[in-house]
Amino acid sequence: MQMYYKRDGSVVEYKLVTDPKEATVWSTHRLKKSEIKIITKCDRTTAAEYRQEILDDILSIEPNPSKKSAPAQDEISERRQARQPQHVKARQTKQKTRR
Repeated sequence: MQMYYKRDGSVVEYKLVTDPKEATVWSTHRLKKSEIKIITKCDRTTAAEYRQEILDDILSIEPNPSKKSAPAQDEISERRQARQPQHVKARQTKQKTRR
C-alpha cells in the first residue's frame, strides 16, 4: 500500500514493512522506526528525518500499546508488604538437610 507524507510542500512516499505483514493492523503492535521504508529518492540523513517525523506522526494519532497504565491504588496492595528473605540479611547459611 502506498502512503504519502506531506512536509513543507513536498510529498514523501513511504511504506510500512512489518513482520508479519498483518502487524500493521494489530492494535498491540509497536511500530518501529526501522519498519518505515522511504520510497522517494533522498539522501540518508533526510530519509532518517522523514522516518522520525512519520513515526512521531503515526504515534501521535494511534494509541501506544507499550505505555503501561498506572497500577490501581487499592487498600489491599497498600497493606501488603513484600516478604523479606531471612538468610540474606544476616548472611547466614541455610540449614542443611539431615540424612
